[in-house]
Amino acid sequence: MPPLHPKRPGLALRAAGLVVPGIRRVSAQIEPYTRWWSDQNQSELLADGPLLVVIGDSTAIGIGASWPDLGYVGLVREALGRRDGRRWRVVNLAQSGARAADGIERQLPILAELSRTRRVPDLTITVIGTNDVVWSSDTTALRERLRTLIGGLPADSVVGVVAGGSERARVANRAIRNAADEHGMVIIDPWREPGPPPQQRLAADRFHPSDLGYNMMARPFARLLDAPLPETEDATG
Repeated sequence: MPPLHPKRPGLALRAAGLVVPGIRRVSAQIEPYTRWWSDQNQSELLADGPLLVVIGDSTAIGIGASWPDLGYVGLVREALGRRDGRRWRVVNLAQSGARAADGIERQLPILAELSRTRRVPDLTITVIGTNDVVWSSDTTALRERLRTLIGGLPADSVVGVVAGGSERARVANRAIRNAADEHGMVIIDPWREPGPPPQQRLAADRFHPSDLGYNMMARPFARLLDAPLPETEDATG
């Protein structure tokens, strides 16, 4: 089986951190948070309980949160546990800096291997593509990659759209919605939850979500899954 947490450091974030202290503080989370999830992945496969598998980028790792499990993935896992009265396992395949191609080439093969070894996920979620929108102008390739990525997910997956209001983001989200509709998957928008203004939802790098921002991201998942978030869900920062 391939490694259960392929690594790809966010090089642009690291470089910017040499100049901006807030970016430096947040980028310093990449290696320990990635390692934390890698250790979790290994132990979760030996445990019992329903399995959540995550395809994604640095937001799925929780970069910007005060602890890896306080990102939206950890909050969704906790909400599912509250709903079902039992602990959900998580195998988080996300990578910092991941683009759609990384999801296809590095993360989907591990998901397929899990299924072949009878570790079929009870739920798969993905939010990926924002790095493509930010760092690439090739929307034609992006559309095709997003279609390929979504086509490789289990049929009952939950797919999140990308962040931003640029034309590239709109192109990406049309591709995500069309592909998800084609495969009968549910689409959510984790970026436009009503509440505090955007600046209150951001970490010190002004790019990744803070604890509050991740709580806001988790809410659409929780509503869809009819799974109550922890009592802190109404916090305003």
